[in-house]
Amino acid sequence: MISSLLLLAVLPLQDSPIVEAAAPIERVTVYDGQALVERQFSVTATEPGAISIKIGPLPLGLDSSSFQTKLISGKVVVQGVEARTVTGTALDNSQRDGIRAELISLRAELRAKAHDRVAITAERAMLDALIKSIANGHTQAGVVADLKSVGETASALDQRLAVYEKQVEDLKQKISALDLRLGDGGRRLHRYKEGNVMVWFEKPGTAILTASYLIGGASWRPTYDVRVAPDLTGITVGLVAHLTQKTGEDWTDAVIALSTSTPSIGLDPPTLPVRVFNVRHQAPSAGWNSDAVTALGYLREEAEADASDERGRADLGLVSKKIAYKAAPSVQVEDLGLTALFLLPTRKTIVSDGESHRFRIREIPLDVEPERYVIPTLSDKAFLQAEVSLTGDAPMLPGVAKIFLGPDYLGESQFPVLRPGDSTTINLGVDPNLSITWETVVDKRDEPGLLSSTATLTRVYRASLKLSANAPGEILVVMEEALPLVRSSNLTLVPVEMRPAPENSEGALKLQEEKGLYQWRINLAPGQAQNIYWGYELEFDEDYNPLLREE
Repeated sequence: MISSLLLLAVLPLQDSPIVEAAAPIERVTVYDGQALVERQFSVTATEPGAISIKIGPLPLGLDSSSFQTKLISGKVVVQGVEARTVTGTALDNSQRDGIRAELISLRAELRAKAHDRVAITAERAMLDALIKSIANGHTQAGVVADLKSVGETASALDQRLAVYEKQVEDLKQKISALDLRLGDGGRRLHRYKEGNVMVWFEKPGTAILTASYLIGGASWRPTYDVRVAPDLTGITVGLVAHLTQKTGEDWTDAVIALSTSTPSIGLDPPTLPVRVFNVRHQAPSAGWNSDAVTALGYLREEAEADASDERGRADLGLVSKKIAYKAAPSVQVEDLGLTALFLLPTRKTIVSDGESHRFRIREIPLDVEPERYVIPTLSDKAFLQAEVSLTGDAPMLPGVAKIFLGPDYLGESQFPVLRPGDSTTINLGVDPNLSITWETVVDKRDEPGLLSSTATLTRVYRASLKLSANAPGEILVVMEEALPLVRSSNLTLVPVEMRPAPENSEGALKLQEEKGLYQWRINLAPGQAQNIYWGYELEFDEDYNPLLREE
């Protein structure tokens, strides 16, 4: 679909080989720190040959090396593309007066168009009333109840509305261009960028092209609204995009795509430095190639036509049988593997003011497994956690999450990068229904006997967990504690009194070996209590005095 803002330049080659084409913004892909802007334009030639197409003014911050064009349709060969800095000339009094007069005329014409919209809306309301009357069999005598003619009238109204909207957008584009040209009153010289596209028409006709470029001053970041059911049986996550732009140009009625790509980081990996002892050596910096930025393929999916339900009125025989249904437009997601694109469902206008604009992207489906995490020797609190798994079809980006438990706001957390099937744990605060105490039940030292020089130090601990009888239901408690590690061949440590038995999965056994960390998973019903024991025996030569320190 070609934007209604496009202006067609129809000029004979011999009279004007240079054509100034209006090129409104069609699409913007926003990254972290910059944006890829795509403008669409058309030009018509009455005979074969070369034409130079000027596009501008463009913002001064445009990256000239990224300026490129793509042919959409037409028998045309692109022979050259460039963007250069141009210094505009100051306007004399007569030119300024002429522009102001034209602006006054165009704005008056735009205001007059509002009456056309009122008339079309009134006629549509009358037609809707007639359709309803026909469907209910309540037409009055003398009213022509010809369904075919009613359908033709509805179609004509749709066409009039489309023409009206095109005329309004054309007027707004002309006004915007004149406002930009007038600037500060046209009194001072100003600098801007101008694009130049050289094409060769192989035969007379119309060519449609796009021009695209990178520009800084734009970024977006994801945030999440996480709402957990009070009984922890469900969780909903809403992904919200915060978009800001201060590029020097307004994005008017444009398709907006949000990309997870990070072109500012670059494409080349860092170079591993040579590391040498006792030699002063400047490690090379992580040499990112700033020129290795490539434009992603365009996601050219047209938004649903707003008049889809209007076209359905042609089948007026069904009006009395069913109620029309129109699904709300939704964000389209394209997962490209390394990156993902989120295409907003409708065109947006985002001015270059640096203000934050919020767009709700989608609801993210998550599976949730709640648990209470406790470390008795460090805290008497039970920390409420929920392990969530991503079950959707698109990745989840890192970002700040605002956590709500029912209607209560708990605070903020962080979501890491998640791809479908990945899981993470979010913290939800303290559960007051679970009480925790601990104590040392054995702390003794056995000296060596007559025939031995080995002493033994024995320590055993007990944690008592109790769930309040007023708790809403059964809970899972995950308890972790650590036994000391030995880093000397003169020491031997053996776990004792591990009751009930701790987890013994492959991952749990690895944690026990590497960190001395033991984990228990206990289910508690309301009013139920559970004691957990753990301890160790440390053997050492009687001449040693073992010191316990924390790393």
